[in-house]
Amino acid sequence: MKKLNNRQVEIMSILADGTPKTSSQIVRSGKGLTQSTVQAVLRQAMAAGYVEAVGVTHSGNVLSRTFELTEAGRNALLEDFVDHYRRISAAIPLQDAIAALQALEGEA
Repeated sequence: MKKLNNRQVEIMSILADGTPKTSSQIVRSGKGLTQSTVQAVLRQAMAAGYVEAVGVTHSGNVLSRTFELTEAGRNALLEDFVDHYRRISAAIPLQDAIAALQALEGEA
């Protein structure tokens, strides 16, 4: 699998909540995202099968497509997460990583 860059991870993570979003909604949900960046990442993610267009909605006076993360996209995010952990696993034991993730889950 191709490694995801930070922008791809950020945009795909915004879509991971299961609610279809327009590119404008994604821009507003992120930090420092621009419309051109979001559209470029969506094109790449769609070509890879990580994101799909699932509908059309009105965004002001314009019709806009809505996008959703696919199962392949979820798997790509998970693989990216595991790859990051592998690189730091010598410094952070698995039990500590699991405890930190459980603590994060408790915050939600």
